[in-house]
Amino acid sequence: MVRWVAAGLAAVLSVFVFAGHVAAGEAGEARDDLDTLDALVERWLALRATIAEEKREWEARREQWEEEIALLEREAGTLKKEMDEGDTFASSVEKKRAEALARKERMESELQKLRAVLDRAETDLRRWRERIPPALMASVTGFDALPATQTEAGKRPLTKRAQTVAALYTQIETLQNRFHAARETLDVAGTRRQVDVLYIGLARAFAVSPANDWAAVGVPADAGWTWTLSVEDAQSVRRAIDVLSRRETAQLVTLPMRVLREKEVEP
Repeated sequence: MVRWVAAGLAAVLSVFVFAGHVAAGEAGEARDDLDTLDALVERWLALRATIAEEKREWEARREQWEEEIALLEREAGTLKKEMDEGDTFASSVEKKRAEALARKERMESELQKLRAVLDRAETDLRRWRERIPPALMASVTGFDALPATQTEAGKRPLTKRAQTVAALYTQIETLQNRFHAARETLDVAGTRRQVDVLYIGLARAFAVSPANDWAAVGVPADAGWTWTLSVEDAQSVRRAIDVLSRRETAQLVTLPMRVLREKEVEP
């Protein structure tokens, strides 16, 4: 789901940063620019619909987890009550014990399924911890609450684990749906450099030097972000950061990125 949101954010920026400087009197070029803008708007609307659908699916899954946890807790309470009643009525001890064991087996089976879901989610969130830039990590809380080992995870209540997972995914989704500007020191072309950075959610980033004489494009990876120099785009990146920071009025800006179609792999 995060990947879909990243693609949607990339499309949104494509609309807002599309540069169309139409020369006075050149009607043909103006028409081409308007057609291109219309096409981008259509793609943006389609991707907005996709983002909304992904969000609805995520909410449905989260509600399902909460319902399963509540159901299991009710089952546990019912099981305990029946076992207590079995101790009171000695004549039906064996029968009630058999029923309780059957319920326990069913409950353990359901618990095992939920544990598997949480295990996968926690593994995925550990990878996200490495991909979130330090400048944005300050706004995210809860990673330290993830269990470090399977043994530790097994000792924690499932309800607590599910709450931690849901809270972290919600914060990541918030980062994905916003633009962010920050000043950082990055390793670009083997050199540590202080730059201003524009993050497009958690999908792409653009850095520019304080002197506006070079820029770089950032791509997330499991071990952090990788940066590639893009000298010719320095002025565009600076202008986009100034617009986001409200140092300049709103305008269309072109940045070096493209929207990938479904199943398309970027070279």
